[in-house]
Amino acid sequence: MSEQKTLEDLIKGIEIFQGLETRDINKVLKVASGKKYESGEIVFSEGDLGDSFYLIIEGSVRVEKKLVDGKIGEVASLRSGDYFGEMSLLDGEPRSATVMAAELSKLLEIKNSQFIKIIMNDDNFARKVLWAFCTTFARRLRATNMLLANFAQRQT
Repeated sequence: MSEQKTLEDLIKGIEIFQGLETRDINKVLKVASGKKYESGEIVFSEGDLGDSFYLIIEGSVRVEKKLVDGKIGEVASLRSGDYFGEMSLLDGEPRSATVMAAELSKLLEIKNSQFIKIIMNDDNFARKVLWAFCTTFARRLRATNMLLANFAQRQT
């Protein structure tokens, strides 16, 4: 029961799920599954089919990307309460990076096929989640545009 409350709190803290009520979160939890990964175990690799979203319940992961010169660069280090793979909930495109457990980690996985079923069967849930996705991605795009503008300015 306390883990259920903890999972609910973690999901409420995810910006793409902002505004969801407890009943909506319970719908998400019903289709989610827990997975454990040992240190060094790959969750998914760059180029794999993007079919799941992950929430880190315990532990931490490294996000790595192949660079132009063939080397591997660490893009991010994520820990409990962080999430990744959110674009896969909607687009199913290939993974843009590799994610590997940095230590023994417990993740909550939500398959995009199950998530889409919830959206298709609950208009109210769909409106809330799609609004949160749109505002989240708009914020991220604005931040990326600022980074690109700053980078371009330094190049001149």
